[in-house]
Amino acid sequence: MHELIQSVVERTGYPVLTADDYDDWLAQPGWQMVYFGGDPKRYPEALDVIVVLPELHKAFPQFAIAVVDPKHERTLAKRYGFSLWPTLVFLKDGQYVDMISRVQNWDEYLSQINVILTKSPTRPPSIGIPVSTQ
Repeated sequence: MHELIQSVVERTGYPVLTADDYDDWLAQPGWQMVYFGGDPKRYPEALDVIVVLPELHKAFPQFAIAVVDPKHERTLAKRYGFSLWPTLVFLKDGQYVDMISRVQNWDEYLSQINVILTKSPTRPPSIGIPVSTQ
């Protein structure tokens, strides 16, 4: 894990999730925000987003926040179907609601997260093919 990400995790106490404990963490009730950073060498914005994460938590304290262990990001990201890094995934009661990819301006974060808070859980973009019956 990059030293800046490790520093933020240590300072904030955010859990670092692996594929083994991810579902258990999602089982908690309420709003959740999960940081998928990607490789900071490949996606330098990952470091910008991790620095903003505690500020977002101050602005939106209703969120439980976690960081995905870099060794498990690719596997867990498949659940949500995103291809842009870094990405914040927003869940309610463990169910997918929305995501924000790449670094944003502060006002855009505030605006987008306020909209997310009005949404209901839905199927993640990567799961399944809609089936219709006749």
